[in-house]
Amino acid sequence: MEALRFASTKIQPPRQRVARVERPQLDGAVARALRAHRVVLLQAPAGFGKTSALAAQLALAQQQGPGLATAWVSLDSDDDAERVFACLVAALEPHDLPWRTAPEALVSLAGSGEASGLQRAAAELLNALADCEAARGAIVLDDLHRVEQPAVFTLLDLLVERLPARWTLVLASRTAPPLALARLRAAGELAEFNQDDLRFSRDETAALLAAEALPQAAERTAELFERTAGWPAGLRLALAALRTRGGMAVAGHALIDRHLFDYLAAEVLAEMPEPLHDFLLRTAVLPELTAPRAAAVSGDRRAAEWLDEIERRGLFVTALDAQERTLVLHDLFRDALLLRLQQHLPGELPALLRRAAAGETDALRRVGYLLRAQDWPAAEAALGDAADALFLEGGAGEVLRLVEQVPPAQRSARSQRLAAAAACLRWQWVDMARWCEQAIDSAGRSGDTAELHLAQATLASALYPLDRNGEAEALIAALHAQEPALAPTARALTLLADCSQHFRRGEHRQLPALYGALLDILERGESLVRWWECAPPVNWSTIAGMQPLLARYVAGVLPRLGDRPLPMRGELRLVHAFGHLWAGRMPEALAEIEATEADMQWLAVSGELQVNVELFRMIVDGMLGRGPALQARLQARIARQAQAASSTPASLVLWRHHMAVYGIRLTDSVGADPAGLQAWAMLLKEDPLRNPAANSPRATAVRARFAAAEGRWADASALFAQLLPKLPEMDVMGQRTDLTLRAGHALMRQGRLDEAAAVVAPVLDRLIGEGVRGQALLCGPVVLQALADAPWATRLSAAQHAELAAAAQLSQALRGGPVPSSTSTPASATAATAAIAATAADGPDHGLSAREREVLERMAAGDSNKLIARALDISPHTVKRHVANILGKLDLASRSQVAAWLHAHG
Repeated sequence: MEALRFASTKIQPPRQRVARVERPQLDGAVARALRAHRVVLLQAPAGFGKTSALAAQLALAQQQGPGLATAWVSLDSDDDAERVFACLVAALEPHDLPWRTAPEALVSLAGSGEASGLQRAAAELLNALADCEAARGAIVLDDLHRVEQPAVFTLLDLLVERLPARWTLVLASRTAPPLALARLRAAGELAEFNQDDLRFSRDETAALLAAEALPQAAERTAELFERTAGWPAGLRLALAALRTRGGMAVAGHALIDRHLFDYLAAEVLAEMPEPLHDFLLRTAVLPELTAPRAAAVSGDRRAAEWLDEIERRGLFVTALDAQERTLVLHDLFRDALLLRLQQHLPGELPALLRRAAAGETDALRRVGYLLRAQDWPAAEAALGDAADALFLEGGAGEVLRLVEQVPPAQRSARSQRLAAAAACLRWQWVDMARWCEQAIDSAGRSGDTAELHLAQATLASALYPLDRNGEAEALIAALHAQEPALAPTARALTLLADCSQHFRRGEHRQLPALYGALLDILERGESLVRWWECAPPVNWSTIAGMQPLLARYVAGVLPRLGDRPLPMRGELRLVHAFGHLWAGRMPEALAEIEATEADMQWLAVSGELQVNVELFRMIVDGMLGRGPALQARLQARIARQAQAASSTPASLVLWRHHMAVYGIRLTDSVGADPAGLQAWAMLLKEDPLRNPAANSPRATAVRARFAAAEGRWADASALFAQLLPKLPEMDVMGQRTDLTLRAGHALMRQGRLDEAAAVVAPVLDRLIGEGVRGQALLCGPVVLQALADAPWATRLSAAQHAELAAAAQLSQALRGGPVPSSTSTPASATAATAAIAATAADGPDHGLSAREREVLERMAAGDSNKLIARALDISPHTVKRHVANILGKLDLASRSQVAAWLHAHG
């Protein structure tokens, strides 16, 4: 991954000790387990050398050749599924896994809080591992006992269940992990090592003591072995004590256990020079020690010297395999140091933690230090500074987790509003509203007017999907009353909520002015997150005056977006796709929607974008006359909703109603079908064809369509006449244009050409003036051709008549019908005919772009992703995307298959 949301030391394996005592029995058993078992579990109390044994084995494997691919992750108590998945992705980065979905997007899925998201993330990782070129691989998860989040173990169970045969999952834990290991144990796929396997034998103890230049140690081999029972940590502590006090600390006959360890550690520390003693105590707040970080926290400029001394004395540290010398204190020793810190330097801990936070580059760790220091304002300020980047990178769950670590009574309005934003990004509207209400209360009590306005504006948007629109309107009115005092961000969010309410009420004429004012604010320097929050819904795309604003929004976002793999990229493509569609540029629209779908797959986007892409495809099916495909999509969407975990009987009724609205409109686009219209009308909440009391504009529209489909033109005209005054409120997804032209068609069928012309002329002017001919395609070629062939004479202008003819020709062309050869045939019609009728046969490049061909050739040559990125001057993420495209287009699974393909095809 190009940017880490965690400390890089979490994925750096320990460096093997230079003078490690050979342990052939243990090393051989672990080596065999790594080659033969799906899961290897090292379970023993603290200090039994689990990490050391694994580090030694992996180092030995690397020395024997590049055959073993390894990934190391050290776990912490605050790790959740999202962070663990991010660590796995980053640790596996050197092995160039052939991802089919952006790993950054999978990290967000793993942290989505949804079981389906975690399952997909795990499945994608497993598939990538299966197609990796490594002959053998091992993934080590160290300190698994620290994990507290159940979702992490759910993730691990998913990985264990389907782990490819060439990979082994290695777990090191002090306690038995809550994983489904019984089946693996019964099948012989689990290798287990406990404290009896890990403790030093008498001979290994003798070898360890003999390796030390301490005569008194060698003389007391039998005693020390009995005293420690082969406990590695006890032996090392005894050696440290012998170095400092000549044996006094290990006198007596008590077995060295965890409690005696603390006592002896205190004895060892007491014999140290005071500067080294205090340096160790103060730097124990750091998970890892480097000279600059240790100097900054301790205030001791001799930090580098003290790190040398710590290693020389053989104290309880592990050196990481990092570019900068990095030492990690053993948990047992660190705990003893922190206890002694409280006893000998009381009151220093909060200041030390604040210093650690000040020098920490990892935002999440920085907030964590401040939370441990109970410096709630500073922690919330640090989280606020990092929140935008976390939101963009899919870290909404991490923001929420950190806010929840602040005691409720200490939470500020700002942090509560950030939690609301995190809930919004996870589609948790009830939680979003709850956090907003808490933020409003906190801001009111503290007198923070700026935060109060922001929380109120955010709540106004949260209430819209909850159908609490009366409350939302009251909030919006109150905020507008404060207009001079509103900060730009609060005003932008207020305008967004106001746009939603105007749209809901059908007051579409005011929408362009409101959204234009919102864009004015965004363009004056609002963050990319704010642009994302204020993205226009696609169902605003056919409202008069909105197309230029949508183009303006896209132009404002793109420079800020760059090439980052963000979900909003797919949303921008969808805006483009609808723009082309309503303009009647079908080839461009289809190309853009295919790119949107590719982005959805690569960025693992679901939710609203997926629904809108499906809607786009349904509208295209209607325009192209693909009746069976349209009906299949509609029914599949209903079926998926019925299977959704969040689905309830009430929500399913509402969803069927929503699908029926489009089922009626698009069935009518395909062609006159009374039975089909009737079937969908039955799923509407009011069922207007069987319920005479239903008199809403939607009910009237259904009756008018049904009458026209049956050829009852007088009834249809009367119903359309009732509907025409209401159509400005129904200007959603081309419905106003569609129904207006159908009203004119019904009148024309009765020979009422003057009235028909008066109806259709304004909509034709709009098609011409706004360039939205595609909206007319919803009428279908029969209606459009009939209108185009009518004897309008001077009732329509030449431009209006030409627009009708062009729309009819385009509609015929899209359905594969004949296109007149006259010079008036629009170029878009001939282009559309070629694009829609063309087969999907691959050309000589098999669908690969020029850049993908370059990447393919370098893959086949054996270049890593990093080398390809450097050679082609593109980002590593872009390389991964090209690799995924190449594998998908050529139906290949791995880099070796790419090489074979290129050899065969040249």
